[in-house]
Amino acid sequence: MAVRATIPRFPSDPDAQESSGLPWGVTVTPFAAKDENGNPPLYGSDGHLLPRCENCWAYYNTYCEQEQWAWSCALCGTLNGLSSQIISKYSLPDSCPENMSSFIDLELPMEGSGEMEARPVYVAAVDLSSSEEFLELTKSALLAALEALGPGSLFGLATFSHKIGLYDVQGPIPVVKNVFIPPDSEGSLPIELEDVMPLFSFLAPVETCKDRIASALETLKPTTSWERTTAAGQGLDGVLLGGRGFGVAMEALFNYLGSEYGSTFALARVFAFLSGAPDYGAGQLDTRRYGEQYASKGEDADRALLPEQTPFYKDLAAVAVQAGVCVDIFAVTNEYTDLASLKFLSIESGGSLFLYANTDDSTLPQDMYRMLSRPYAFNCVLRLRTSTEFKPGHSYGHFFPDPQYENVQHIICCDSYATYAYDFDFANTTGFSRHTSELPMVQIAFQYTVVVPPEELSNSGMNSASRYA
Repeated sequence: MAVRATIPRFPSDPDAQESSGLPWGVTVTPFAAKDENGNPPLYGSDGHLLPRCENCWAYYNTYCEQEQWAWSCALCGTLNGLSSQIISKYSLPDSCPENMSSFIDLELPMEGSGEMEARPVYVAAVDLSSSEEFLELTKSALLAALEALGPGSLFGLATFSHKIGLYDVQGPIPVVKNVFIPPDSEGSLPIELEDVMPLFSFLAPVETCKDRIASALETLKPTTSWERTTAAGQGLDGVLLGGRGFGVAMEALFNYLGSEYGSTFALARVFAFLSGAPDYGAGQLDTRRYGEQYASKGEDADRALLPEQTPFYKDLAAVAVQAGVCVDIFAVTNEYTDLASLKFLSIESGGSLFLYANTDDSTLPQDMYRMLSRPYAFNCVLRLRTSTEFKPGHSYGHFFPDPQYENVQHIICCDSYATYAYDFDFANTTGFSRHTSELPMVQIAFQYTVVVPPEELSNSGMNSASRYA
């Protein structure tokens, strides 16, 4: 974890903060392998035994004053008792990471067991209302992704246009089953995807089905102009729609994966490949607002396009979060696609948004491989606490706030480059006392889960580990 302050010295009081005109806060890279000074953490076990303050729930750390039977919280000053087990443990302080460093990484005991729980799931959702060039680029990107995925991963291939296609690649030949998307914007699928194909048939083990997945990718073909015309028909004001039912497809996939969340997989990531704006079914976007229409009204066209035109995808992001699904969007188009509306799917689910202007110069395969080759954590919880003189203000990043607790953020997926920001406010008009030796304190706790490579598995057979930093 790396924590960097925006200014080297905190302001003494609200007046000093206001007059300085400088942002006051910190940036946090929670899954960084080293801290801001380049030092690695000290590792330990039994993270669930780490003492916590009875008043503010801060964790025991090197800045706390410890007596024989108690310790004083460095953040709020509360005196807390120590259990006999912790007293015995702290009698040898050099053996405890929390007494030796302010940057520690402690392992937590696994909750529950089961072979399927720790298997990460990756689903590719490919836009067939596209060109041959787009599909060739997408195939190359997914082949690169298959090489980067670790053993034990499950992979599912889905397509969308005016219909959703689910591929079963576990048999001798790929089998695809389709369900048509209703053309009206308020329509939902007439049948659940689970009824179209059971989830265990859709999700294939990468280590045994990689060649069959590659064969299925070769069968992908763009929908013909006749199919699009027949399915989509005439849209608003007689404009011919392209039959790209992205919104309905995403909602159906989230519900599909979320139905087994917590029992079938530990993490789900959806890779959505788009060749243009959604223009069919629920979530369709009106791209006609892009152009010279604002010139006659005296409006700045670029500024007018910044806000989203519909809350559909922000609401859909909440569905993804509830299902525990992280969404990465890869848009390959040189046309206006209204990313201002689509971005919420990736921002709020912890994913990424990639935009490529054309297929010729696109680095999509390389980006996919690099993204999946990096270590990452999932099912993360990030909590920031401060000493009593000041408090966290706003927070910024690809996370969603806990509905119950303040200053607690949940992150579905987080790699070693993901960075979040907090700004601070004073808790009162006094500010920091000039007559005390106590320094302002910031404590950041990050709980996460990682998949452990097979060669590092313990005798217990668990292939994931939950940790606290």
